[in-house]
Amino acid sequence: MVSVVFLVLGAAACANVATAPEQSVHAEPKYGRDKFIRVRGHTLHYVEAGAGRPVVLVPGAFTTYRAWDRVLPGLSLHRRVLAVDYLGVGDSDKPKAGFRYTVEEQADLLAEMIAELNLAPVTLVGASYGGAVALNVAARHPQLVGQVVSIEGGALITPEVLNYSRLGALLDWPILGEIIWGFMQSGLFDEISARSIMGQAWNGLDSGEQREIVGIVRANIQTLSKTSWTGIYRAITERIDFMDALADSQTRILYLYGADSKYRAVAEMNVTRFEMHRPAVEVVRLEGGIHDLHLQYPDMVAGLVLRVSGMAPGGDLVARDVSAPTDEDLAAEGVVR
Repeated sequence: MVSVVFLVLGAAACANVATAPEQSVHAEPKYGRDKFIRVRGHTLHYVEAGAGRPVVLVPGAFTTYRAWDRVLPGLSLHRRVLAVDYLGVGDSDKPKAGFRYTVEEQADLLAEMIAELNLAPVTLVGASYGGAVALNVAARHPQLVGQVVSIEGGALITPEVLNYSRLGALLDWPILGEIIWGFMQSGLFDEISARSIMGQAWNGLDSGEQREIVGIVRANIQTLSKTSWTGIYRAITERIDFMDALADSQTRILYLYGADSKYRAVAEMNVTRFEMHRPAVEVVRLEGGIHDLHLQYPDMVAGLVLRVSGMAPGGDLVARDVSAPTDEDLAAEGVVR
């Protein structure tokens, strides 16, 4: 009788998961396979590759799973990797009502996805907005998470310290907003946007890497809706503070940020609060690093994720600064070029 119950439950869980071509996608993934899952009435898209201990990757604001394309190949050699389009981006649903795109709402959907797919305890990796979502899952659903790697996410983000662009507010204007949105989706500014994201790191990329990042940026904007863009914008420009809840979680956390990041002030505000409320967080500041370290130094990020995901919770964690990685550094982290 017990075995029958488990078979029924397993069939119900599998029924929630679909693979392409049952669902349409913007473009075939560079790595892995497209998959979909229904969570709380919404369809979430993710790309899966590799085998082993599960690692879930959550991209930053307005960004699809493709933000992890430079990390996924090395990581999937050693782990089962699921790169997620959270609700509102990529090939996931983009609800026009009933969803505010807050960090907490995204964290609840991600937690349910982790539970549905039996991934716990998972290593959760997030960048920026996705890093905040990953930390929120650890704070509010700690039983699902073994380790978190947050790349400049925040359990505390204030509008005055974030100092984010006012563009999102203009998109709400009736006529001007539609004009701006049209320009954004035209593709005319894809390279400009890519250069802005990469900052001083742009000139250190070869032409192939530059084209790859422009392609990632193009897919980001082409798969967004105006509603989801403005919803995400509002969510990240309002005050976010779940530091007290995170302090009660025992989840192992590695926090990465770039010394040359345009949002360094937000990262350092969180580091200061971690020291006060969550001293066991391991903090790594990468000298010369930008906000999107996974785009700038994908091999190092993959290596750090492998190291963290292979360790048991607990132990002494040390804050440190690191320089740009050498081949020896990467080899020590278990990354093969």
